[in-house]
Amino acid sequence: MTGEDLDKRVKAILSAVVHNYIATAEPVGSRTLSKIDEIKLSPATIRNVMAYLSDLGYLEQPHKSAGRVPTDKAYRFYVDSLVVANALPGDIKRMIDNELGESSQGLESLLIQTTRLLAALTQFTGIVAAPRVEHSQLKMIEFIKMNARQIFVVLITRSNIVHNKVIDVSEDFSQEFLNSVTSHLNSQFSGQSLLEIRENLMENLAVEKARYDQLLAQVARLSKKAFELPEEDSLYVEGQSNIVKDFHDLDKVQRLLKALEEKIGIINILDQTVLASGVQIYIGMEIESEELQDCALITAQYGSENNFLGAIGVIGPTRMNYPRVIPIIDYTAKILSQALINN
Repeated sequence: MTGEDLDKRVKAILSAVVHNYIATAEPVGSRTLSKIDEIKLSPATIRNVMAYLSDLGYLEQPHKSAGRVPTDKAYRFYVDSLVVANALPGDIKRMIDNELGESSQGLESLLIQTTRLLAALTQFTGIVAAPRVEHSQLKMIEFIKMNARQIFVVLITRSNIVHNKVIDVSEDFSQEFLNSVTSHLNSQFSGQSLLEIRENLMENLAVEKARYDQLLAQVARLSKKAFELPEEDSLYVEGQSNIVKDFHDLDKVQRLLKALEEKIGIINILDQTVLASGVQIYIGMEIESEELQDCALITAQYGSENNFLGAIGVIGPTRMNYPRVIPIIDYTAKILSQALINN
């Protein structure tokens, strides 16, 4: 049975169990729920409904004498069907605006500051993925002759990230010729992602090898070398110590800290976020990394509408306060995006 098939009374009890467990971290009993005005049912009736929800996989009972706790399935239903994100308080908005919105700092400093801010505002672990080279869009490229066998390349992305490299060549190109190549590439590829450009150049290279003269083939090879940039997995993490207070199992804490240190599975999740719109929520077993399957991740992309650069998010326990954290992630991503555009 899916969440949509549950009747109103069952949904109300499931929502109340999740809400109470998020607030207290203690198993929720029928007597506690019977005191909630919106439910208005006897403890015996509530116990029957909770047993029914347990049979469906939404609740589990840690001990026979204890109340019930939500499963990953319950949190997913809660997030998808029951949660209405809280309005972000004005003081939180102002803090985010002040820290990021009026910043003139460089990209790396801005991303580090964002990570620290997320950890401080949520009291969970903040994560921010730096823009991946292949997702970056070309603003301009320039070739500068150094000597007969070396060319200095300056590549600037639309997010104003500058990449410099020296490429070795087998021909002694004149600066005038390099200027014509620069003009051609900027005209043809400006605004495209570096991944798209590399794919187009590979196609052009194959065509020019087969159909055109040696000079054009050299131009294609020169361009291909210019756009071969090293791909780095830059992940900023802050607030690792917050994990310790949320999990009391030492072995579990050690595995979580190792996952954060080695970035196990996190980069892949944030890559998925870059390709998706809006806030994304990953709960428990939905996370591929075994070390993180006692956690929840809330993420959002940042960048412009046509050029999403990376993703931000927080890692916390599955019992995190989703209605509070979701708008923090959403608003922070928007202000970070605006700061990058303004810079």
